[in-house]
Formats: sequence, C-alpha cells, structure tokens
Amino acid sequence: MFGIIIYVLFLAVGFLYADLYFKDKDIFFRSWMGGVFGNVILMMGIVIPALIFDFTVISHIVLLIVSIIPYIIIVLRRRQDKLYRIDIRSGEACVDWRVFLALILPISIIIWILMTNHILVPTDNGGYASGQCTYGDLQMHLTFITSIAEQKAFPPEYSLLSGMNLNYPFFVDMLSSSLYLFGTPLRWAVLIPSYVISFLLVLGFYILALSITNRKSSAIIGTVLFFIGGGFGFAYFFEGAKADHSVFTEIFTGYYHTPTNYNEHNIRWSNTICDMIIPQRTTMAGWLTVIPALWLLLDGLKSGKRSRFIAVGLLAGCMPMIHTHSFLALGIISAGLLFAHLYKQENKKDYLINWAIFGGITILMAFPQLFYWTFTQTSGNSSFLNFKFNWVNDNDPYIWFYIKNFGIIALFAVPAILHASSGNKKLLIGCALVMVLAETIQFQQNVYDNNKLIYVAFMILVILVADWLVSAYGALKSVRGRVFLAVLVLIAGNLSGALTIGREYYSGGMYQTFSSSDIAMADYIKDNTDPNAVFLTGTEHLNPVCTLAGRTIYCGSSLYVYFHGLTDEYGERSNEIKNVYSGSYENLVRFCHDNNIEYVYVGSSESNDLKPNQSALSRLEKVHSEGSSTLYRVN
Repeated sequence: MFGIIIYVLFLAVGFLYADLYFKDKDIFFRSWMGGVFGNVILMMGIVIPALIFDFTVISHIVLLIVSIIPYIIIVLRRRQDKLYRIDIRSGEACVDWRVFLALILPISIIIWILMTNHILVPTDNGGYASGQCTYGDLQMHLTFITSIAEQKAFPPEYSLLSGMNLNYPFFVDMLSSSLYLFGTPLRWAVLIPSYVISFLLVLGFYILALSITNRKSSAIIGTVLFFIGGGFGFAYFFEGAKADHSVFTEIFTGYYHTPTNYNEHNIRWSNTICDMIIPQRTTMAGWLTVIPALWLLLDGLKSGKRSRFIAVGLLAGCMPMIHTHSFLALGIISAGLLFAHLYKQENKKDYLINWAIFGGITILMAFPQLFYWTFTQTSGNSSFLNFKFNWVNDNDPYIWFYIKNFGIIALFAVPAILHASSGNKKLLIGCALVMVLAETIQFQQNVYDNNKLIYVAFMILVILVADWLVSAYGALKSVRGRVFLAVLVLIAGNLSGALTIGREYYSGGMYQTFSSSDIAMADYIKDNTDPNAVFLTGTEHLNPVCTLAGRTIYCGSSLYVYFHGLTDEYGERSNEIKNVYSGSYENLVRFCHDNNIEYVYVGSSESNDLKPNQSALSRLEKVHSEGSSTLYRVN
C-alpha cells in the first residue's frame, strides 16, 4: 500500500508543476503532462539520492521533499493566495469528454485488460502464468525490478551476469522497484505504473496528433491506426483458409503466428499494444517521454517560447536510460527540425539560442548516463553499430515489404506527404533521417530492435496519413458509396491488429512461468540469503532465483545476456556452467570460490539440461528444497 501511496504522491507533484506550467491548457492536457512529469521525476530524480543513500526508503523520501521545494518557492514568489489553485474547467480545450470516453478510455482499457491477464497471472495451482507476448521479455524486467529493490546498491549490478554493471535502460523497471521496495506485491508493482503510463501514451498520442493536424477527426483516426493498426498480414490467413480452415484459427492458437507476426511470410511489423507496449517496458517508457518532447518542440517552434525549449531539454536529458532508441530518434528529428526551420527565421540569433539551450540542457543531463552506462556497453563491442541495409527484410522487394507490413500507411504515404503542410513536411525531414539510419545501421545485437527507432518516425507518418484520409473523404463528398469505401479502408487498416489483440487476449494466462514451488523457493531465498550473494544456476529464462528473489546469478539466459551485446561473456560462461554442473566436487567448489559464488541452485531445468553430478552436489550443504528444486551452500 505504501508503494502505491508514494507513486501517487510523485504523480501529484508532477501534476502541480504541469498545472503551473500549462495554465492555458485544459485538465486533460495538464493531467497528461503531469503524469509524464511525475513518472520522470521518480525515474530520473531518484538517481542522485540513490548514489548517496543507496536505493532505499530514505532516498525516496529525500527525493519527494526535494522535488516539491521548487514548486513551493515558485508559488510563494508569485504571492498566490493558495498553493493549490486547480481549475478543472479552464484552459484551451485539447480533449473533449466525448473523445475521452469513446476513444482514449476504450483503447486504454484494452491495454489494461491485456496487461492484467499477461503479467504474473495467478494460477489455480498457486503459480504464475503469462500470455504469449510476455512469456519472454517480462522475466528480464522482473529480474531488474526485484534485484534493484532487494540489493539496494546503486548503480545496480547486472544481476544476469555477476560482476557486470546494469547498462540496459532500466529506469522504468526502477520505477516498479520503488513500489516493490515499499511493500507493493511484485505483480502490482509492475501493473500499476504500466496502467498509468499506457493511459498517458494513448492520451498523449491523441494530443500530439491533434496539434499536428489541427483536426479532431484526423487525431481520432490516427490514434486508432497507431494503437490498433497493422499491415496486410491478414490476407495470408484468409488466403490459406480457403484450402484449410485451421489456418485462420491458428491466429488464436499458434505461438507468434498472427497477422502482425508471421515470419514465414516476412510479416515483421508488430502491433504496438501487443508487441511493444505490454512486453517491452522500456519502449513503453520511451514513448511516454518522446511524445511530450515532440509536442514541446513543435510548440516551441510555433510560439518561439524559450520555456518550451528548456522543458524539452529537461525531458530529453532524462531519456537515455529510460529508452536509448527514443532518445536517439528524438535527437535525429530535432536536428532535422533545427535546420529545416532555420532559413526562414527573422531573428536567427534568438532561434539558435533557444536550440543551444535545448541542446545544452540535454547534453548536460544525458552525457553522464551515456558515459557511465551506454558507451560502456557499446564501446569496442562488435555487437553494436554495424552496417545492415534493409532492416529485417531478406525476401521481398523493398517497397512491397513495407506495403504489406505497414498496410494502408505505406499505401497512402506518398499522397499524405504531398498533402502535408509546410511545417509537417519539415517534421518529416527528421523522420526520414531516422528511417535512413534504421535502414542502414544495426544499433544492437538484434537487428529487429531497430524497429524501436522506426516507430518514432512511424507515429508521425500515421498521423499525416490519417489527416490525408480525412481530407480525401471530404473531397469525395459528391461520390456515392464513400462511406462504404471509408469503412473498407479502416477495416483494412485495423483488421490485422484487431486479430492480434484477440489472439493476445485468448493467450492470457496460457503459459505457466513459475510453479508454486518456484515461488516458495524464491521466498525462502529472499528471507534467508544475503541480497548480494551470487548464485550458480542454469541459463533458463524462467529462473526464480533472479526473477522472483532478485539475486544475482553467474550467467542468465541467452535471450537477454547475448542480445544485450555480451556475446563473448555469455558463450564463455554458459560453457563453464555445463562443465561445472556435470564435473567433480573439487572442480565445482574451486569454480564457485574463484567466482564468489555462494549458492548452487538445481531446479528442473538444471536437472534436465545440465545433468548435474549428484555425488558432487551431495557433498555440498543442502539448505532448502521445494518440489523438484534444491538449494545448496558452497562452504
């Protein structure tokens, strides 16, 4: 309960600042920006207190006090009669109640339902289960959440590979660690911030779309296409169903066999809800920050307000360890906007000063993060920054690949771009630069993850295509059947995504991740071992030691360690683990002492995959057993 209270307090602090800064906006806008500010204050603001007091309750209390002081000073200096002067009905209308109830809330509810039946779903036998899209990535995020809260050291250790710093963007997981630290159950420590952030994403996207198009109808359609959307992957299932009806039903039963994830037909453009927001928490948090950053930047260019450039600098400076890809995409788009707008500026000096302030604040805040975490991971690592043309398309003609993956967005991209206003064409310059980089440079071990760059440009393109569709519909007012044609286009644009969402809902709780004995073993480890102890386990990704107990293991799953660029380390350590488990008692003890390993864990995965030497294990101190799992101490 205390964790939820702390989180709500930070959201309230964020809202107070938004209420001061955006007094001319309606309550929806201020709530959106306030939610963004509150989340970012907790994610980024905890860094300095944690460096001093570790990741503790004291750090959070200090941050809460420090974060409210500037607000009090500002209000007192303005000599307001009251600290809290919130007018729900005032301000420029950005979102009306009909749009909120008919669009923003329903899409948010869809996301919340899927999150609820995908994240640590309790099973009848006392275990945990997941849905399709959270079977893999979620366990990694849980590992970071629990280890940060349990070990409390800051900067945190990479608990999937002992002795390494955690360089993966972890701030959003640290947000859940804050709730978990204050006693919130792990499931709700993940779900509650996810509910809030996903709602802010939907609300923020609509507001950004409205500011870009200045048309409510365009913003509505753009929001639907971005969150539901999908390409033409449904056509492959309909075609196959002519010969075999089971082809269509496989959408709801097969593992990653949907119209937005169908590798055998080179369908690689995922649904944003099912494959980006729910399982990929860093992407969710990246969009939380990049959408308001784009709004602030575009509004600053329109209004010339220096305060907008200051605000976007502060927001951008927090982004590297929230989501590095979104930070990079924002930087590229910003560079495009800087030069695209420069030549028409009457007062170039003030214009450049605004950009210098934005850039200076961003660099000042971002560089320590990049230097300590990001560059440490990528410098000299051959898994990063390689030339790779044509993203993940290895089979199809270039244009056809994007038509069948992006669907109507690609089909109508050219007329939408031509139809765009001068200002929006300038915005597209930066988006084009993002696409060029994503199409030519592999930024991480898994080339597929370049989509995290592409999505930032894609969201702008979706908005402009939606705006063109509205204009085209208006131009066809004298044409009979235009309503039927519009419905057909919208169905074609959303059917693949809708089917994928249906599949994800059906898969909720389908895949067991942890048994009741796994949970009991994790509870024992939390209660009876040093939080900083190192454990020897197998490399199965469903690992209760690191995921639920928050302990550091010698080497984790290749799904994470290998694809985080630690390819050599993973290869070496995974081979060592195989030899040590099956080797002699003397080798086991020597290896554990050499690597500061205090405990050896043997669960069903270790027994099946590593064939441990039982006579060697029997000479260790057996400290606890649960079901088929046993924990040994190395003396």
